[in-house]
Amino acid sequence: MREMESKDIKYTNQRIEILDFLKKFDGHPTVDDVYEGVRKKLTRISKATVYKNLRFLAEKGLVKEVNIKGVSRFEANLIPHHHIICIGCGKISDYESEKLTEYSLKIAGEIEDFEVETTDTNFYGICKKCTED
Repeated sequence: MREMESKDIKYTNQRIEILDFLKKFDGHPTVDDVYEGVRKKLTRISKATVYKNLRFLAEKGLVKEVNIKGVSRFEANLIPHHHIICIGCGKISDYESEKLTEYSLKIAGEIEDFEVETTDTNFYGICKKCTED
């Protein structure tokens, strides 16, 4: 886990398994999802340990926390991107647009007494699957 070594982060089994799970997970898992996935390999891990490590990894910039409607979700995709969220089924998809990111940062640069470091936008609507149902 080179990411951890480069940021002076203690190399623990829990953190390695959490990062591995997030890198393999297709989507934006909740703490419960991560807990259930990691528990398959680390049977004695607690949900509190998973939560604490997710917060730690997010603070260190190794994972990203996305808060959707008050629910924390996590992802390993650190490339600047936005999210498309279906209000029907709740599916969250990544949407990459350098143009949108650059425009958002340009507009945010006009905010006085605040230096914006990053931006992401959530788009809410109905996915194709939900419109067909």
